[in-house]
Amino acid sequence: MKKSLLCLSAILLLGLTGCKPQSKGLPELNYDELNARAAEEYLQPVHPGVRGQIPFWNKYAFKFMYAPAFDFDDVEAASAYTYTATAGGREYSFSSDSPRAALSEIWKVLPAGEVELAVQAQNAAGENIGEPQKRSFIKDNPFCGPYEDAPTDCHTAAVRAAEAIHYSPIGQNWLKSPEPNLDYPFNSYACKIWSATVQVECFVAKENPAARDTAIAIARAAADCLMRHAQPDGAPLAYFPPTYYRSPSGYGGMEGIVNDNYHLTMFVEAVCAAKALLDLYDTCGDKKYFDFACNIASTYRKLQAEDGSWPIKVNYTTGEPVMDAPCMPTTILQLAQRLKQQYGVSGYEDMVAKSEQWLWDNTASTFNFNGQFEDVEVDDKAPFQNLTNCTAVDCIDYFMGKEKPSQKEVETCVQMARFAEDQFTLWNSPINERQSDVEGYEPLYRPFVYEQFEFQCPIDHSTAGVAMAWMRVYQATGDVLAFAKAKTLVNTILLSQDPDNGIIPTVLYDKGHYGIWVNCSWQSITALERMAALE
Repeated sequence: MKKSLLCLSAILLLGLTGCKPQSKGLPELNYDELNARAAEEYLQPVHPGVRGQIPFWNKYAFKFMYAPAFDFDDVEAASAYTYTATAGGREYSFSSDSPRAALSEIWKVLPAGEVELAVQAQNAAGENIGEPQKRSFIKDNPFCGPYEDAPTDCHTAAVRAAEAIHYSPIGQNWLKSPEPNLDYPFNSYACKIWSATVQVECFVAKENPAARDTAIAIARAAADCLMRHAQPDGAPLAYFPPTYYRSPSGYGGMEGIVNDNYHLTMFVEAVCAAKALLDLYDTCGDKKYFDFACNIASTYRKLQAEDGSWPIKVNYTTGEPVMDAPCMPTTILQLAQRLKQQYGVSGYEDMVAKSEQWLWDNTASTFNFNGQFEDVEVDDKAPFQNLTNCTAVDCIDYFMGKEKPSQKEVETCVQMARFAEDQFTLWNSPINERQSDVEGYEPLYRPFVYEQFEFQCPIDHSTAGVAMAWMRVYQATGDVLAFAKAKTLVNTILLSQDPDNGIIPTVLYDKGHYGIWVNCSWQSITALERMAALE
């Protein structure tokens, strides 16, 4: 999503550290203890860089909750470095023998807000050498609960959110036409939105017996449309539905983006369709949906490069890459994981092994979680320039979704969750003032997560994603602080839900005039259901 996309007319919706936990039930939340623990954890940098070994991922970061360490240069003949942070009209200093020391020594006393950091080299005589190296950033407010509680239970809210889409034109129009209605402009994103519509309707079919038949009919219509528009058997991208869609007359609800990219496709987005088709197979038992999903997975296996990677954006007809950047493979790995764990489908072991190695070498060890969205340019981004929580969250979901995650995987996932908190979560502040130029701006005085460096807006999808990341950490480690963070973010989704029609707004400060992205709503529904299962 981009800021410009939010200025659309609304779519009128109708109707609508402890022991590992052994059983369900809310853990006891002693916030005095949890807040003290959080304060200590914030003194440790997230995945700190080591020059020549581990890249410094925070070159373009503008705010931190965890004490950062920056990639300042060594100065010849220097024997010490004095760090001076100016914040709130005061100076806070310490010394180190390295220009890349974490700010842990002063982090607890450094006030939240804008910080100007200077690192001055000194020789053995204590004399300054050269000019100080500088960095500006924001020290963000830490987690400090309790926050506002929500009066609605998670499962009820999830059902209401799904029914809101089901009874709206977004869902009902699939009963009237075999093609998507572009009065809902986000239907121009075929894989993402049609697939999420299938998943929402499968959920309605399971939870609302009275609506089951129509929900399955809607899900089938959207799924059949995905398959009908997919590349044929034998094509380079066999069985891949399109990323971008426009009507036979050439109209697309997202005109500029669709017209510029109609001949292209985001390589990973066929996974959205495969997951939705598997959900529909689980719901109605029609094996054609299962077979189509397996065919999508087989195309991924066939097109994997020898180093384990796949391209990010390709020509939809030829399959040829149109940019050098490789895609983040976590959702492809999740598809293979589900086929193996749920259905016993094998044959993807070599693909998974090669892709996992690529993931460790290029992402999990570097924290280069650059954003890869269909409406944001990718190839012009330097490493770490447009980081997002979404890639980190997908990595966590994949690694923690294994039957037996390794200790290395669990420990890395904890760091990834802290990264998503550090860079994209705001616990106790109104929405950043840089959003004041967005039409309809209103402060959001509750915790939330924004999507990416280039889109600093409170999004339900990101808030739900980071909540689920902390749930995964809690389930793997029993860390009650992780649960408290997850529950706090879930409460934001509950509190943002429209009490009258059940809509969960995509933009969390929205008052009904932006419209919703169905894929974002599905992410929120999924988070609510996962929390309901824990509780």
